[in-house]
Formats: sequence, structure tokens, C-alpha cells
Amino acid sequence: MTHLTSSTEFGAILLRWLSESRSGRASALRDGVRSQAQAWGLEPKEYADWNWMRTAAALGLIDVDLRADRWSVAPPVLTRLPHADGLAVLTGARTARISARVEEAAQEWMELIAVPHQPEAGEVPLPDTLLVQYEDPRTLRETAELLGVRHVPCAALQLMKLLPQAAPGPESAPPGGSTANTLEKYQPRLHRFVPVASDDEDGLYRWRGADYARLTRVRSNGVFHAVDHETGRYMELARHRTGVMRWRPESGEGRAGTGRLFVDRYAPLPALHERAAVLCSGFPPTVGRHTQTRAYDNVPKTLAAAIAASLHQNLETMAPSTAATGGRTK
Repeated sequence: MTHLTSSTEFGAILLRWLSESRSGRASALRDGVRSQAQAWGLEPKEYADWNWMRTAAALGLIDVDLRADRWSVAPPVLTRLPHADGLAVLTGARTARISARVEEAAQEWMELIAVPHQPEAGEVPLPDTLLVQYEDPRTLRETAELLGVRHVPCAALQLMKLLPQAAPGPESAPPGGSTANTLEKYQPRLHRFVPVASDDEDGLYRWRGADYARLTRVRSNGVFHAVDHETGRYMELARHRTGVMRWRPESGEGRAGTGRLFVDRYAPLPALHERAAVLCSGFPPTVGRHTQTRAYDNVPKTLAAAIAASLHQNLETMAPSTAATGGRTK
């Protein structure tokens, strides 16, 4: 049996604290992640705190609502990975009680694989990914009950049915007032926002509000609408007919329907879409240093197509690699 050990102690301790605290202000969590990382002798780079929160949310560990400035720990869940040869992932809250049950089960009867997170330089370590091996998926419900967690048959495929279409939100006021000089517009060719003097064209804009909070709005047919940053970016990419997604099938026998989803690094997925992709493997996406992409492992083509369609993207299907391209869960 596998003992519950971790080489990323910081991530485990931080998740334990969040699990016991249950909820709080997102801005306070951001400050806490950075300050605690520094106290541990780490040197987090700029935005490493936000990246930790975003990735922890994608892994199903926490839920974050930046508009409301709130975070909450996600319910503990045991869920099967799609087409992953008898592997399930344990995600959500890891209270002392749940962790004790998991460790006891791993010592006595459960096959547990704890995979440490390997952060890049300047990133804050995440908790281990906890994978549970099983022979019969019908046993997962009983396993979840013994661990004191919820059983979800396959969260990734269930989330596929809930993916929202990228669309403008409610009508919103245009930029103005004392912060109008902070106006920026997204330029798809440059992959970034640039300062502009006016808002007389349709597109994706952001500026500082009266409280100096960052506001992101999309201007469509002369009317401004509220929109989250990621969704607004995909709406703008669609308007310019710019594709940023590719999917490559695995080369192994019987694996043609599962593969790796590549998303250009400058076009991060909205929260729910990214959680669906991440829960196909239980691991954060691999970030290519030279290719400038995020790669999600073990993603069924049906899910990749649903993610792309909901974001108005045409999914490009690549030829299988000559080498084995299976995800880390194979």
C-alpha cells in the first residue's frame, strides 16, 4: 500500500488551513499565499499568488469568486478520470479528519498514489495530486463513503454538460469619470491590452473603476456589457476569427478518442472550462516554455470539442505523435 507522504509540504499545509477555515476574502487569501510562501523561504514571482488560486480552483480544491472577493473550499470528492485505466482523483477539502481517513485507508486497503506538484521557479507549490486505483468503478461509491467524501462518477464529463456559451453579460455603463485615463483595449495580434484614448470601436476594454478595481467590459454594437476577463477575450478572438485550440489523439491502441488539448498561453480558459479539462487527469496543465501553450492531458475529444464550441473556437485536430503521447495518468 502507498503511504500518504508529500514532498510539497507547503501546499498540503496551506490546503489544510483553507479546509479548516472553509471560506474568506479572495484578496486576503492572495496576500496570505504570498506572505506564507515568503515565510517558508520561497521567492514567489509576480502573480504567483493569483496563479496558485486559479490552479487550485481548476483542480477542484477551492472555488473563487473575484467579483465578490470571496473564496470557499470545495466539497471533498472522489471522481473517476475519463478513460484512465482504473484511476480516480480525490479532490476538494482535506481537513484533518479526511486526511486521517485517507492515510489509514492507504495503509490498510486502498491503493493510493500521491504525486507531488513540481512547480516552476517562482511558482508556489500546490498540494499533491491524490490518485486512487480501482478495478471496478462500482466500488468507488463505497470507497467514497468510507473516506467520508462525496462520490461523483466522472466530474470532467459532467462539467461538459454545464459549460456556458461565451456571451456578453448584462448591459453596463461605459468608461468615464476620473479613471477614464486608465482605459485599455485588447489587441488580439499583440495578445495583450494596450492604452487607448477612446472607446469608439467595438472590442474588449478594461479600466479602473471609482474604487480603482479593474473593470473588464465588452463593447458590442456600441453597447457595453459586463464580462469576465477570460470570456471576453474569447469573444474578441472569435470576432477576429483567431483560433487558439488544438487537440492531438494519443497513439496507443484503443486511445484514439483521448488525447492532449493545447491552448495558447495568452488565452487562458474560463474557470469552469479549465476545471473540466484539468479533472481529466487531476494535474495542472503543462506549460510549454518554447511553444507558449498550456497542455491538458487525457482529454476526450468530445470534451475538447465541447470546450472549443462553447468558446466559439474551431478545434484543430492534429496528427498523432509518433511517440507515445499519453497523459501522466496512463
